[in-house]
Amino acid sequence: MARKNTPPWKQHTDRGQDQQQRAVPPVLPRIVLEAVSADTLIATVNDDKLTASPIARAEFHKTLSELVARLGTPPRVEVRELDGTVHADILTPPLPAADEPAPGEPETARRAAPDLVEFAGDGYVPGEDVAIAVILRHTSADHTGQARALLDRAELPGGPGELILLGRISETLSIHRAD
Repeated sequence: MARKNTPPWKQHTDRGQDQQQRAVPPVLPRIVLEAVSADTLIATVNDDKLTASPIARAEFHKTLSELVARLGTPPRVEVRELDGTVHADILTPPLPAADEPAPGEPETARRAAPDLVEFAGDGYVPGEDVAIAVILRHTSADHTGQARALLDRAELPGGPGELILLGRISETLSIHRAD
């Protein structure tokens, strides 16, 4: 998929829709697991000890998986065995679940898009606070005296009911069916 006048290092190939592109930092975090006995390893991340005590070799995969997921970026992993052999690889963190934000993404990103419903009433004093009952919050009347409330259906009590807009100054009351 080469493009004319595009340097080779800027060209990329499409590996399928199910694989998302990831930003790779210019310097990868480095995880080193060094064997201190046949059954235990010492872990360091960027030359900082991960734990004060060695990790059991049986817990190695679990610890490594959690660490890679927590970093949120591909790290270089080295396993240094007692016999001097070194195994190295770059591991890719798992894709975030659909209901979980990507690393660095705000907490609000995991919520589903709101299903808004609108209620409006007339006769309010311009600028007055208008209560929304079941009182979830307040809104203000605009310059013409109209109040408007936008709510996510998830905020409404379950089942059919009524919603009230109540002017705090004018005491204007507007009752709406919430189905």
